[in-house]
Amino acid sequence: MDIILVKLQTNQLNAMKFFYESILGFKVLEEAHNKFTIQTGLTVVTFSDERVTKNPFYHFAFDIPSNQFNSAKEWIKQKVQLSTENDEDEVYFDSIKARSLYFEDPAGNIVEFISRLEDSPKSNLPFTIDHVIKMSEMSLVVEDKITVANELKKMALSERDQQQISTNSLSFIGTRKHPVYLLLVDAKRRWFFSKKEAVVYPQEILLDSGIQITIDDNLQFHIIKL
Repeated sequence: MDIILVKLQTNQLNAMKFFYESILGFKVLEEAHNKFTIQTGLTVVTFSDERVTKNPFYHFAFDIPSNQFNSAKEWIKQKVQLSTENDEDEVYFDSIKARSLYFEDPAGNIVEFISRLEDSPKSNLPFTIDHVIKMSEMSLVVEDKITVANELKKMALSERDQQQISTNSLSFIGTRKHPVYLLLVDAKRRWFFSKKEAVVYPQEILLDSGIQITIDDNLQFHIIKL
């Protein structure tokens, strides 16, 4: 699967637009008084402050070329402060052969750049934001993880390694063959590379299969096939 469209809420709309357009350099596709949309490789992302309450934040990951982690890290360090975990500002995931770094945007979203060493294409050009390939992880924070996992399974969306869904660990919904994941997360779990705990906020995700996943303004989960 691929994540085609994501809609997220923010209460920092102007600062977010400046950050993603002027600091990082993403192309703005559309803007209005209450939202803006950017192109992030294969994925279109819309941030909106319509009907926003509190201070919504999310975690999402962008794929970068398999050979450009170091250059991407040096590039992003000129623009943001990297987040740390145990005094480290990057991590290697041996189980998926990937390297990641994390930073926060003005709304407090936990943004990840991930280089999948065996899965992502290479690039011989100097790293720029145009080398972001796509959003390969979008977290889905829920109160009842087991029920949501069962609803996803009805749409043939299952855990990466076909393991039993657990409330004690993260669940990567997707396949290793095409590593794009919905990261199913229990509310109140501490985010990696952050001191924040996961909170349920409204969001919308559209997959290339036509499956639309929504957490509405009442924080209720919905999944339909368009």
